Amino acid sequence: MKNYCGEPMLICPTSYTDKSDKKLDIFPSHSSMNVLTGNWFTMKRAGLGILLVAVFLLPLIPTTSAQNPVFGVNLSCDSPAEMDVSPAGYAPVEMVCTIENTASVGASKIEITNEWNGGATADMLGATGEYSVEAGETEEFTVTFSGTTKQASSNSYEFEIFATVTEWNSIPLNEPFPRENDSFSDSLEIATYGAVELRINDVSTRKVESGSEFTINLQYTNKGNDNDRVRVDIANINDLKQQGFSFIGSEFVADDLAMGATSPMREIKILAPSDLPDTTNFDFQFQASSTNDANADLSETLIPVSVESSQSSGALTGGISEVGEDDLMLYGAIAGGVILLFLLLGIVSRSIRKRANKKTAEQPAIELDDEPEQDEFDDLFSDLDDIDIDTDEFDDLLDEF
Repeated sequence: MKNYCGEPMLICPTSYTDKSDKKLDIFPSHSSMNVLTGNWFTMKRAGLGILLVAVFLLPLIPTTSAQNPVFGVNLSCDSPAEMDVSPAGYAPVEMVCTIENTASVGASKIEITNEWNGGATADMLGATGEYSVEAGETEEFTVTFSGTTKQASSNSYEFEIFATVTEWNSIPLNEPFPRENDSFSDSLEIATYGAVELRINDVSTRKVESGSEFTINLQYTNKGNDNDRVRVDIANINDLKQQGFSFIGSEFVADDLAMGATSPMREIKILAPSDLPDTTNFDFQFQASSTNDANADLSETLIPVSVESSQSSGALTGGISEVGEDDLMLYGAIAGGVILLFLLLGIVSRSIRKRANKKTAEQPAIELDDEPEQDEFDDLFSDLDDIDIDTDEFDDLLDEF
């Protein structure tokens, strides 16, 4: 009996090497498809091999940090500036961040995400997206913060930005190859700004006597976004002192006010100069300012003061000046009205008497048993009968009666 080798019942040596070298090619050896397919498998095997070798060698490579020496990312950002939320100076805040691919070879796809607690009063934009960064290279992105104006300076908004390597050298990273990431955390703060409002109810001219005391009443409100010490001064106080004015008590007023609070009614007592040769007018320039913010706008009010000269204070003209033109016109109108009233009453009384006498002369006298009723106006104008007037300048005016 012979085996397939042609030898009788003997073991035939078999060459497995020859068999393994025989390959069945579905494409001719010279075809482009065969070449491309072979190259693709070669590249995938090489990349996978490099990754496997790197992962297995990680415990043997000494490192100074927790960063993966094969692939990884660093994230760094500038600390955001305080946000100015004043109505006049509001502007969004920008922060520049940098991501670095720490791999020695191979590009990495890095994803940016964030956690933010701004709520309805603040927002953060630009802290999301994907970036492809070559090995050893960096990429920058800008984060923009915005918010509502006039909000309290005590507001603070914490945030954290994450940079995660999701793909390295065209190989998606997930289990069993964990992703690498880095993060940056900080908070957005609101800058303090000052704003004040001064109110003086009576801004009319103060008319005061020479050497007399007068008072200016005022209030002020903290319109800023933090507790503030609001102060009211007289801007031209040095000039007023040179003119002879002095102050009773404090020359300014101030209060510590919470955000939006208004001070009680305050007063500044002033003593007018006593040696002025003539009545003189002065302007008092009141200014309210914020202690928190030296750049805040001042709230100003101008109060005119007219000081009467001591030399004319006892004269009639001085009295008239003190009363004022409006009051003088009012008193003159009242006096003129009273005089005109008496003149009209006299004219009417004389007219009635003349008509009564004329009618009595034309008609015969009739005797009456009862005494005639007395005219209630007779006693009122009886004093006029004693006045002897030769010619009445108003007779022509009453001819028509």
